[in-house]
Amino acid sequence: MTQKSILLVEDEDIIRESVAEVLELNGFEVMTAMDGLQALTILEVETPDLILADIMMPHMNGYQFFQRVRSNPDWVWIPFIFLSAKGEGEDVRFGKEFGADDYLRKPIDAEDLIAAVIGRLRRYEALAQGNPQSPRIANGFTESPTRPTGIGLDITPREREVLVLMVRGMTNREIADELVIGTATVKTHVSNILSKLDASNRVEAVTRAIEQGLVIHK
Repeated sequence: MTQKSILLVEDEDIIRESVAEVLELNGFEVMTAMDGLQALTILEVETPDLILADIMMPHMNGYQFFQRVRSNPDWVWIPFIFLSAKGEGEDVRFGKEFGADDYLRKPIDAEDLIAAVIGRLRRYEALAQGNPQSPRIANGFTESPTRPTGIGLDITPREREVLVLMVRGMTNREIADELVIGTATVKTHVSNILSKLDASNRVEAVTRAIEQGLVIHK
């Protein structure tokens, strides 16, 4: 499998260097930035397979950076994990409801870090296999010659995960259990999906998702 690249965005030198070292020792290529603005500059010339970003940073914080990433069609597919010293449950829920793929608390355990990164990449591969129009395909994440067009283009990776499970006929509770998130968070994602697909209900959303090639119903 092609070596995966990680964009690490962290303003604290010691943490940035130690996390980068752990990633490199586990076979990942690492690009680093000290804040969101510097990370955006890197994204203009390099597209990583996954982004790890702190929340509390100068110039542009993690939430602002995340919004910029998700607003760009070329970057919206990149799995995104927040890193933060904020450890309260409410902050974790906010980070996930904001649309991030995962949330790691500092101090970060090396095994937890690698498990989260590998887990996100593997889940993304599974989603990419179910969507041949995805701009980054599994087992190497190569660029597709075409990009999806029409409604649903701005669906985030987390919303796509929920959408795939909706296509399978899962309830909100079943989806919550599968993704290890709260039912309220699932309801938020479902609401966003309906809005982005211009659908009035789940059945219509699933139908449009399949028609648009966002997911493949097997």
